[in-house]
Amino acid sequence: MNILIAEDQPVTALYLRRTLEKMGHSPRVAPDGEAAWRMIHSGEIPLLISDWMMPNLDGLELCRRIRSSRVGRYVYIILLTSLDRREDRLKGLRAGADDFLTKPPDPDELTVRLEIAGRILAVHDRLELQNARLAELASTDELTGVKNRRRFREDLELLFAQAQRQESPLSVILLDIDRFKEYNDAFGHPAGDQVLRTFGALLRESVRGHDVVARYGGEEFVVLLPATDAAEALEVAERLRTAVAGCDWPHRPVTTSLGIATSSSETPDESALVELADRALYSSKQAGRNRTTHASRLVLSAPLVP
Repeated sequence: MNILIAEDQPVTALYLRRTLEKMGHSPRVAPDGEAAWRMIHSGEIPLLISDWMMPNLDGLELCRRIRSSRVGRYVYIILLTSLDRREDRLKGLRAGADDFLTKPPDPDELTVRLEIAGRILAVHDRLELQNARLAELASTDELTGVKNRRRFREDLELLFAQAQRQESPLSVILLDIDRFKEYNDAFGHPAGDQVLRTFGALLRESVRGHDVVARYGGEEFVVLLPATDAAEALEVAERLRTAVAGCDWPHRPVTTSLGIATSSSETPDESALVELADRALYSSKQAGRNRTTHASRLVLSAPLVP
């Protein structure tokens, strides 16, 4: 296990380092609390053994900093102290310490304390993994495996703000599976579900890793293309349209209509950008389907307002 020792007394630090190395751990030493704080932020430190009394930043304040910040995975903290009063231990626990060792630490006791720490850290790792999986499930469309509409809205808001701040374009592609209701009616909902799954997979395979693919609703999907201008977005959209039309569908050919919009300094907000893409999609469907339209080619009858 990677263990950080925060200890300003060289003799104690050397003793702890050698003891931990004999136990098979990988210890690093910080001469004070400030150095320990920097090292915790620079790498994966699951366990900290910190002296209570140190210059610059003592063990209590180091505990408080770690607990009040986000430093990645959980850091298990053992305070090393000669203070043994109940009041002192309560103060340490309130600051965020998990355990205590009395100076000088007994090797057998240290071994047991580290075994306890290892079990607790393993529980934290499992909880973090489960939480990550739950978060992914909450943001994913169950049928197709792409992002859901709620996650799309979150990403859209973030990417639009980023594009405005960096003065870079953001393009949105709305896609609608042509005559999907007729397909469902003719071949049944299980066949329609398979079309949706395959459609989502085609979209994911045809865009960059940092692009966002989401199911917008029903048979409608959306792709967010950061740092992508109108000409580039048209190329992507045509690649998507061609991939769908060229796929070996089981019952009959499937095509898609696409609408594109690209942000500019005149785009009032992210909702207006999606509305432009929706108007372009409507134009593609009105023109006969299986085609791509960029909103810049439209003559808008009414201005977009926030």
